[in-house]
Amino acid sequence: MAPVLVRLDTSYGDPDAIADLHTRSRQVAYRGLYGDAHLDGELFDVSRAAWRARFADHDPARDLILAAMDGQTPLGLAYASFRLKPEVGALLDNLHVSPERKGGGLGTALLAGVARWLVEDHAGAPLHLEVYAPNASALGFYERKGGVEVARYGEAVPGGRAVDVVRYRWERPEALLA
Repeated sequence: MAPVLVRLDTSYGDPDAIADLHTRSRQVAYRGLYGDAHLDGELFDVSRAAWRARFADHDPARDLILAAMDGQTPLGLAYASFRLKPEVGALLDNLHVSPERKGGGLGTALLAGVARWLVEDHAGAPLHLEVYAPNASALGFYERKGGVEVARYGEAVPGGRAVDVVRYRWERPEALLA
């Protein structure tokens, strides 16, 4: 059975399952970028605390928690909000797919789901996304999807390393629905 995209909120969804998927994805994608002590130690608790807070504070008018679900198991997640960086508008803060499911179209489906939310609920407001510049596979994915680089800045990541962050913009998110 193919995974189903589901909107999660305070009454539906398991924040710990989402956090665990987010942790596994970051342990693979950010190895060598984040410090190993963070990835293998504190990330688990930090992620669970962050996702519990997101679910508890969820505002469906301004936040979207979208999961690709196989039954009760999340295989991918997207989190977008107008509250994270109000100066840029809608920011897709997390787009992660279970490492063993990458390349199967879940990332594309989740990105389209976020675009659909913007088109249907927010008059097609532009979409922004930030990604670490060393994450070459993610950069390529977003560029293939039509993202346009609009900003680049430095940030210290867990473990103390400084990296560039690239902000992409989709002026017309409906293009992601094609």
